[in-house]
Amino acid sequence: MKPIFFPSTYVPDSVAQALTACFGQFIVYQPLTGKIPEQMLTWVESGVLEIRVPVTEDQNEFEAVVKSYLSWADLHFDGSGLKPPFFQTWKDTTPFFEASSSSQVVADIKKLLHGKPVSRAPDPLLAARLFIYFAQEFDRQNQEVVRDLKRHRQQEAELIRQLKMEDDSLTTQFQKEDVQEPENSAGYLVLDRLGAWTRIFLEDMDKSGIFITHIPAVLQELLDHTPTAQKLLSIKSIPTCMASTDKLAPWREQLVSDLAHVVEHKWSESPPRLPDQPSFRDAGKTISLSVYLVPDQIPRDFFSHYAHIQPSDRDVPFADGRFKNTLIGLIEFNK
Repeated sequence: MKPIFFPSTYVPDSVAQALTACFGQFIVYQPLTGKIPEQMLTWVESGVLEIRVPVTEDQNEFEAVVKSYLSWADLHFDGSGLKPPFFQTWKDTTPFFEASSSSQVVADIKKLLHGKPVSRAPDPLLAARLFIYFAQEFDRQNQEVVRDLKRHRQQEAELIRQLKMEDDSLTTQFQKEDVQEPENSAGYLVLDRLGAWTRIFLEDMDKSGIFITHIPAVLQELLDHTPTAQKLLSIKSIPTCMASTDKLAPWREQLVSDLAHVVEHKWSESPPRLPDQPSFRDAGKTISLSVYLVPDQIPRDFFSHYAHIQPSDRDVPFADGRFKNTLIGLIEFNK
C-alpha cells in the first residue's frame, strides 16, 4: 500500500527522499493533467512517485481560467508573482466555497469565456483545483528561490577559495550552512489547502489508507478534530541518505506491510508488533516519523467528515471496502 502525501501537491527533493526512505513509493495528487513540475519528474521516472489526477474534466476551461486569473493577478499585484497577498483573495472561502472576491473572479472569467451569464456560485471542485494549482506554483517558486540561493552560496565559496588560493574556515562555513526556506511556503494557508485537497481526494476512486504530511499544523488540525485518534508509532531517527539503497529495504517493506495490516483489519487493543527504529552507524541526516491511528473510520468518511463535504460516492457503502481504519502521519527533519 502506497501512502498519499498531503495536502501539498509539490514535493521538494528533500521531502521526496524522506518519503522514499520510509515507504519506498508514494502518491501525490495533481490538479491538472500534464503539468507536473519538472523537478518532480525525476522521482516519477524512477518509479518512486505516482502521480494521480482524480479530476480530468474541463481541462481546456481550467487552463483558460488559470491564464485569465494570472492576468488579473498581474494587474492587481504589480506582476509580482505568487506571493502571499495573492492568496489572501482565496482565504477562508475557497475550501468551503462561499461567495467571495476570488469566487466572483472565477464566475466573471467563466462569463467572459462562454459569452453568457453564469451562476454566482462557482463550481466547488473547479475552485478547489484552482486553489491547489496556485498553491503548487507558489511552493515551486519558493523552492526555486532556495535552489538559487544555494547555488549562489556555492559560487561565493568558490570565488573566495580562488581569491585566497586555498580552502579556509570561511569557505567551509559557506558550504556547510543550510539555506533556510523562505517563509510562508508550504505552511501558508495550510488549513485552506487541506480543505481544497480533501475535495480533490474524495474524487479518487482508488484511495489509500495511509496519509503522510510534512506540516505539523496539518497533523495537529486533524488530531484536534479526531478525539478517537491514538498514536501508533514514533520513530525518531530514519536515515535519508540510504533512501535509495538496499540497506533500508527490509525494514521499509516490513513497515509498509504492518501499516497496511492495521488499515485493513479491525483494530484491537492487541495490535501487531511494528518495526523498531532502523539502526545504522554514521547515518548522516535523519528524519522522524510519527503515525496516528483513526480507528473504525475509512479514509473517505474521515476526510469528508472533517471538511464537511459530501463525497461523490457517498451512496456506495463499500467504496473503501478493504479498509477498516485510517492512518495519518508526520515526517520531520531532525536538526
